[in-house]
Amino acid sequence: MELFDIIKNIFNQKEDVWKNVSKNDKSRNFFMINRIMSIQFPIQAQQFNKLKVSPPYVVDWWRNTLNTRFTKVPMWIYTKTKKSEKSKKNTTEVNQLTEDFIREKFQITKRDLLYLKTFYPDRYVNWIEDLSEQLGFHK
Repeated sequence: MELFDIIKNIFNQKEDVWKNVSKNDKSRNFFMINRIMSIQFPIQAQQFNKLKVSPPYVVDWWRNTLNTRFTKVPMWIYTKTKKSEKSKKNTTEVNQLTEDFIREKFQITKRDLLYLKTFYPDRYVNWIEDLSEQLGFHK
């Protein structure tokens, strides 16, 4: 059984459905279940991070405790994740092409460009963007 199937069953009110979840599935998903539950119940989850805790019984405890409070899966179970941005990848390629051009033109090293980036970050970014537009690297 997968993680989110077990989580759905934790909040399910039917006992016979929970009996179908094996101890092996509970043990295998214990870490992630405990981590997800720590979003809302950090103190209780921390107490279950002891070395000599039996994982299936902890998952049973989460089920017995939360099953009485919630009738369906609460929204705090599903946390939002940040989506990757493709535009940053394109700007990095453009910046790399522009930096290569600058290094060839002025015969400087990567370290020199790194110093410019470190000491003058705003001016450096503006300079790179302007130069990449002039060179036609922007799409």
